[in-house]
Amino acid sequence: SLVYLRNRHRALVRDNPWAGRAVQAIVSNVVGYGFTQKVFGPARIGKLFKQWWGSKACDADGRHNGAGLEALILRTVAESGECLIRRYPRASTFGPVPLQIRVLEPDYLDNGKTESIVGGGRILQGVEFDREGRRVAYWMFTDHPGDLLTASTTSARVPAEEVAHVFRGDRPGQVRGVPWGAACILTLRDLDDYEDAYLLRQKLANCQVGVIFDSEASGANADAIALGTPLAESMEPGRFEFLPPGKDIRFNTPPNAGDYGPFVRAALLRVAAAYGVTFQALTGDLTSVNFSSGRMGWIEFGRNIDAWRWQMLVPQGLDVIAGWFADSMQVATGIRAENISVRWDPPRREMIQPKEDANALSVLVRNGCMSWPQALRELGDAPDAQLDE
Repeated sequence: SLVYLRNRHRALVRDNPWAGRAVQAIVSNVVGYGFTQKVFGPARIGKLFKQWWGSKACDADGRHNGAGLEALILRTVAESGECLIRRYPRASTFGPVPLQIRVLEPDYLDNGKTESIVGGGRILQGVEFDREGRRVAYWMFTDHPGDLLTASTTSARVPAEEVAHVFRGDRPGQVRGVPWGAACILTLRDLDDYEDAYLLRQKLANCQVGVIFDSEASGANADAIALGTPLAESMEPGRFEFLPPGKDIRFNTPPNAGDYGPFVRAALLRVAAAYGVTFQALTGDLTSVNFSSGRMGWIEFGRNIDAWRWQMLVPQGLDVIAGWFADSMQVATGIRAENISVRWDPPRREMIQPKEDANALSVLVRNGCMSWPQALRELGDAPDAQLDE
């Protein structure tokens, strides 16, 4: 059901504000303004990498710099369940680095390609494995299968060294990624239906203010009732109505809205749990938050952020891109790829109590429990750049 899950979740992210906000909160908190880098190797190589990754030359589409690609990768993973990154070893607009990358939607992967390979190995949903169970290739379409002009119907084999496949692994042996909001698709649909029904009920209740009872059954109204079109009286603010003898007005009682808030809150708590974000990050509702509960939620959300960064985005995506860069530098300069590596430092998370948190960092550094560069990286700054400045 991967294709159905993916398409329905994309529709929710596009059309439902809660799903769209959940994905936005994940990307904003995990990537933010982008990771900083520490390049280990010759100084000129480090300078080249930062210039290349900091410009739009790294993007084969020429739209994003490195930070924009990081956000695009994570957004695609959260919305579609997985993301493909393709390497193009070619001269870019930034001449010294013969490398460009392109972020692709998982639709490029041939989901219907599942078969056994003669001599061992197999292909599962477009991913080819050797007889030892290692990924060796991806069967990909040349163009997006939804393209109205150049849609591909036949996939071609692309070596695994040319592709980075990023997704959150929830099960051993998992081959493809699942949209992060799959567990709340029905909840969001039911919530939409409930809000539509509630709004319609309120509109209908306000269309009819009351009913006039005529005990004398006047001829005009009796004839109208017989024809199925009883006479109606309009009401307006500040108006007093004098009724003739025999008539009485009984006003409607509008439906109570007491159950609306608790139901919506319970549904949104389920949505926040499905995505792994806090209720406050999803809704922006801080009315019931005090300092202690806010800090505890912030810490718990931080654990999810760290897991998404260091168990998925960095090892499956950013480290692979750094390896491609090292290979391109070996071709361009002759420096061996194993002598070049990149450490990715995430953006800082805003402090809840800046003064107290800064004092705590100072104590840790002075007592030798943390180095000065570690403290700067926790604040989202690059120690080398800080020293230069």
